[in-house]
Amino acid sequence: MAPKTVFLAFAEQDELFRDLFTAQWARAGDQARFLDSPGDEACPQEWKKDVQERIRGCDGVVALIGGGTSASAAARWQIRCAVAEGKPLLGLWVETEHRSKPAEMGPARCESWTWENIGNFIDRL
Repeated sequence: MAPKTVFLAFAEQDELFRDLFTAQWARAGDQARFLDSPGDEACPQEWKKDVQERIRGCDGVVALIGGGTSASAAARWQIRCAVAEGKPLLGLWVETEHRSKPAEMGPARCESWTWENIGNFIDRL
C-alpha cells in the first residue's frame, strides 16, 4: 500500500515540535510522508497559493496545536485551508498546558500526541 501524504500545520513558534514530530515519525516507518508549508512568506499571496496546492494534494492534515497556534495567522490559515478543501483534519496537543482548540478547526477532533492516535488517523485516510 502506498504511503499516505499528510500536511502538517503548525505555528512558526512551534517549529521545534514539527521537527520532533517528523524526526520521530521517520524512525517509526513508512506508513505516511509529511509535508509542511513552504518557508518563505515574503509574498503572502504566493505562499498561500503554495500551501493550498500542498494541502489539496494531501490525503489529510495534522495540526500541531501549541501555545503559539492562536497567535499565528499562518497556522490558523493552514487549518482554514484544510477545512475549505474538505481534508480530514486531526489536531494534536503538543503542550499539556496549552489546550485551546482553534475555532478554525470546526468539529475536527484534537487529541493527545500519541503514535496510536496518529496511526489511527492515518489508517482512516
